[in-house]
Amino acid sequence: MESARTNVRSPGRRIAVVAMAVTALTASLITSAPAVAATAPFHAPVGAFLESSDLTQPQFCTDGKPLSRTGTPILGVSKGAPTYNTGRPNIMATFEVAPLGQAPVVRGTVSLYEDPARFQVPAGILGEGEYQFRVRAVDGKRVSEWLPWCTFIVDTVNVPTPDVPVGLRVSAYPYDGFQYCGSTAPVVSASFGPTFAASTPRYSVSPNLVVRFEVARPGREPLMLAGNPYRVEAPQGALPAGTYQFRARFEEGDKASEWSPWCGFISQ
Repeated sequence: MESARTNVRSPGRRIAVVAMAVTALTASLITSAPAVAATAPFHAPVGAFLESSDLTQPQFCTDGKPLSRTGTPILGVSKGAPTYNTGRPNIMATFEVAPLGQAPVVRGTVSLYEDPARFQVPAGILGEGEYQFRVRAVDGKRVSEWLPWCTFIVDTVNVPTPDVPVGLRVSAYPYDGFQYCGSTAPVVSASFGPTFAASTPRYSVSPNLVVRFEVARPGREPLMLAGNPYRVEAPQGALPAGTYQFRARFEEGDKASEWSPWCGFISQ
């Protein structure tokens, strides 16, 4: 009861104590907020890779020494797992490229928000030889550690002539099986964009190998398609109903194989 009387007799003191507690709590929250943000995980990117061009397959540094058939390779990297560096719309990737064992000769920074990030080395910087590149993530004043140097080779001279494509085939529409060229002409849908594919007679395929398809019909300009040997899609509606034929050749660097025999097919 005496405590109650004290509270009644000294209301100002009680209010002051409560106010001091609230002030202390507020100050604690304000002080701790930046500390949480400052210690939020900021990871280095992962999966550095190289592509000779935008048509070739990625060559990951962890799988060996990438080989570029151009002097303007595309260097790339990923943010990593979905939990890495999320909620960072301004995150960037900085690449450095150097002759092996020497100082960097080019640096480029591109957005890493859209995964993966790609940086193409400008023309006129890299000649034939051995190089290395590294990459790190940047977000304002925060930077991650550099990934290890990735050694790669630029060789645009010693390029073997590719084999002539074999096993030409076409798929009528997405998720449909492939129809191989033979005695019966494959049939595709005029409403969808068919998918063309070809194989190499060799067991292993160079990541720098590109296939080029020529799709022809009398009285029409040929449709030229290029990309991954195992899957090149024609634009939807590009082949109205009618009879067509297609052929393929492989390309690597500035070398190209002979064209394969023509394969007739029907669009309906």
